[in-house]
Amino acid sequence: MLGFIVPIKPKQYSKNWNLDNAILERTVKSICNQNSQDFKLIIVYTDKPEISFSHQNLNYVHFPYADVPVNDIEDWEDRKQWYTPVFAERMMDKSRKIILGCKTAKSLGCTYLMGVDSDDLVSCKLCSFIKDYPEKNCAGWRIARGYVYEEDAMVAVKNKRIWEMNGSVHIIRADLVNIPDFDSNFRLFDYSLFQSHVYTYQRLIDFHQEKLAAVPFYGVVYLIHKNNYSKVREIISSNTFKLFIKKILRGKLVTRKLRDEFGLYPLKNSVNRGN
Repeated sequence: MLGFIVPIKPKQYSKNWNLDNAILERTVKSICNQNSQDFKLIIVYTDKPEISFSHQNLNYVHFPYADVPVNDIEDWEDRKQWYTPVFAERMMDKSRKIILGCKTAKSLGCTYLMGVDSDDLVSCKLCSFIKDYPEKNCAGWRIARGYVYEEDAMVAVKNKRIWEMNGSVHIIRADLVNIPDFDSNFRLFDYSLFQSHVYTYQRLIDFHQEKLAAVPFYGVVYLIHKNNYSKVREIISSNTFKLFIKKILRGKLVTRKLRDEFGLYPLKNSVNRGN
């Protein structure tokens, strides 16, 4: 059984809480639209999200731990060359929430775990793919191919190395996910397995001698919107000739079939979408 874990940022970090809730509800519906219902969805939150959708496989878990200030992150000195202090603190919050969600998913009987950002969408074929996979003790899978989609666009851009820019791509066997002591362990590395992006694949080889298999289809939609923390939206939205050509060559028309597979419905009519 697959456990999807969705961490939610604290309300104080949100640029627009109403929009974040509308985006989250779409992600939750996308996950719960699996062809096989052999899954659990765990939402880990500081401030409980305000969505109206409910599902028998949906579980909410309150995150009871305080923020870890950057100076208390034990391996901060090893990471300061890549992260700003604010980014490190937010990464610590997000990573700890994913691992707490993994702990809950394990207790619910999940044998595979997947961290999903609260604004990403997943293919409805993931659970059935895992359930029918011939190697029953597979270490897990990496989604290599996905779509990058700017809100309200008519075309999604294909990306065959989506793991380089998106964290919602790793499905890992539960015994390979270690659960640290949340009260005494403040090493970001020990929580960031699902947030290592490029390194996650190699990390499992380095520490467990296990290799992730490939998901053989486009498995995720990475959403670009004005609440993204990164600057990807600025890049993808730029009207450069090179990007225009890329959209033509790699573009995928957003058809009804694509919308149904990923739950990619427009947010424009959502209540309280925000400013």
